[in-house]
Amino acid sequence: MASNSNALSGSVSRSRTSGTPQMVCYHNELAPLRVVRHPGPNMGKRFYGCPHWPRTCGFFQWLDECNDIRDLQYQLLEKECIISELQHENDILKVEVGNLKKKLSQKQDVVDELSIECTERSLIMDEMFAKRRITYVQLFSW
Repeated sequence: MASNSNALSGSVSRSRTSGTPQMVCYHNELAPLRVVRHPGPNMGKRFYGCPHWPRTCGFFQWLDECNDIRDLQYQLLEKECIISELQHENDILKVEVGNLKKKLSQKQDVVDELSIECTERSLIMDEMFAKRRITYVQLFSW
């Protein structure tokens, strides 16, 4: 029998007829679910093995390890989906921030123009008041 690290390459699919997954060996054939019949600590334990035993491709996977792997694969898939959704949301927010920065820049340009216009008008008004004062001083000094 091959080591469990080889078993990670086999594929898993859910059987439509039972609650146990179906495994495919390295020959890309359905690996039957078997039971250890020899006396020892693994007796009665279920496993998947190559259907071409004893001339096998080396595929071997304990059923309980398969369930653990499926659970971990499902958790990984969930995390990848969450990460993908967050990256998409982040991309949308980046576009929104860019648009807001553009609007802020446009508003700042308007504020700068108004500030210049106010300063110019203030200078014009100061000149007008200065001329009026001169005019009033000249009028009253005659």
